[in-house]
Amino acid sequence: MGNHLISLENSVAIEHPSALISIDIERFADQARDYAALARSANTRRAYASDVWAFEAWCEARGACALPAAPGILLGYLMDHASTLKVATLRRRLVAIREHHAAAGYVLNTSSPAFRDTWVGLQRAHGQPAAKKRPLMTMELRRAVEALPRTLTGKRDRALILVGFAAALRRSELASLEIAQSDGASWIEERSDGLVIHLARTKTDQKGEGAEIGVPYGSNPETCPVRTYRAWLKASKLKAGPAFRPIARNDRIRDRALTGKSVATIVKSAVEAAALADGDTPRQAAKKAAAYAGHSLRSGLATSAAANDAPGHAIQRQLRHRKFDTTAGYIRSGQLFRQNPAGMAGL
Repeated sequence: MGNHLISLENSVAIEHPSALISIDIERFADQARDYAALARSANTRRAYASDVWAFEAWCEARGACALPAAPGILLGYLMDHASTLKVATLRRRLVAIREHHAAAGYVLNTSSPAFRDTWVGLQRAHGQPAAKKRPLMTMELRRAVEALPRTLTGKRDRALILVGFAAALRRSELASLEIAQSDGASWIEERSDGLVIHLARTKTDQKGEGAEIGVPYGSNPETCPVRTYRAWLKASKLKAGPAFRPIARNDRIRDRALTGKSVATIVKSAVEAAALADGDTPRQAAKKAAAYAGHSLRSGLATSAAANDAPGHAIQRQLRHRKFDTTAGYIRSGQLFRQNPAGMAGL
């Protein structure tokens, strides 16, 4: 019976090869679509989908065709939102709408001189420098962690801030860390000479190749990322799962991980506590804290290291930048007053 089935399958393959090839092509096409969808991060896909939806809603309200859209319609949409949206957002929406057309088999021509010149002029008229948050420099970092309370929450926040700073982590990377190795997750490995941060996937590593970041012991026990992390684990009694979690008022530790937004809030709260300890009024402290965010840890490490003459390639490696040009921006900020000609002019 088994031999009969095998011969029957073989005969079908010989007599109807086109049918099997057609099935394979359809299966490969489905897989190709799935892989293509993963070419961009989930956040980017959501942003693009929202951008396309906004454009379609704008067109529908005006009785215009959104797909395929005429270049003049798209240009009108961009101009209509020039005063309410940032140029960076308009730029992303332009890319999203253009890719949406390409996926549907249409060519949206935005290369004509009329479109190009208007778009360049719009960017020049409405563009403005990005409002960057301040880097949390080493001295400011010390005051911030020293101002934290000696509570369970304070120990968590101290470890989170110092590990995030030393490893130059993005807030989403810091929030996603786990205590022990887990399939597909980023985690923290404890070694005799420090910590190793194993990142499963990062903003600039969409292929999921991963990265390892070393976090050495600090010279000051109060601001040592390794010691404070271990102190947090000892106090929390956590053995696995998310490394940094929400804590309820009764010191009950939640099972889920903190969010990236929570990381930013913790950084701001620490800066505010330091300002209050230094004698600032609540209003002054809140204003000072508003200048910082989750990214202040990452930029703070890079800028502080540059100010102390750390090699540029070492800073680039810790930040995991693909291009040195990105790292160079932090180095310039950190060395504004190093060998400055104005300081050597005898003023």
